Amino acid sequence: MTINALILLPSILAGAMTFIGGLIFKRNPPKKINWWYGYRTKRSMENQEKWDFAQKIGAENMMKYSLIPFLTSILGFLIDQQHIGLSIVIVILSALAWAFFSIYRTEAKLKSEFDHKEE
Repeated sequence: MTINALILLPSILAGAMTFIGGLIFKRNPPKKINWWYGYRTKRSMENQEKWDFAQKIGAENMMKYSLIPFLTSILGFLIDQQHIGLSIVIVILSALAWAFFSIYRTEAKLKSEFDHKEE
């Protein structure tokens, strides 16, 4: 069996980059609401309290769900190099899964934390 570098390398790099990005945002979150960087959604930008909370939770989720691409890299040992299309699909799906879970969990936490306060 040969190692499929088309899955292994991009998945490891994506996992490492998202973990490092989460670590950077956790240690140095954007202080003020802005349109350039940070966890930016309509809900997170409603006020400063939500913004600060979203930066913290968003960074934690980025780091937590960076495991998805890392775990996907294991498939690089199982799928032949000849299956290029499948390899590309797997890498793309792992990146989309990371983004989906990071955003979904952050938005759910924002909603549960703040929606009851606004009633």
